[in-house]
Amino acid sequence: NPLAAICNNDDYNRSTRLLAATTLRNVLGTRNLSEILSDREAIGESMHKILEDATDPWGVHVDRVEVKDVRLPQQMQRSMAAEAEATRDARAKVLNVCQIISNGCLM
Repeated sequence: NPLAAICNNDDYNRSTRLLAATTLRNVLGTRNLSEILSDREAIGESMHKILEDATDPWGVHVDRVEVKDVRLPQQMQRSMAAEAEATRDARAKVLNVCQIISNGCLM
């Protein structure tokens, strides 16, 4: 709806871009690194629904969202790497305990 796009928002193009960037950060913040790298389609679908719902009152239709290349800020990369390392360490401890139990070495 072109009339709503002009009347309901001073700069719908800029607003939509800012909303898309914020939505991308929010959606990526709820995922771990492996999900981000493997589930780009699901991320795109989630973003599409959020953007479509948010821009509808402005008279803007979001046709599709494609996540092609994700460049994470350094701080987010460090946080995700620390999370992945903690997950690996936890799994290693569980496997170690299972091995000890299966060997009958538990005192």
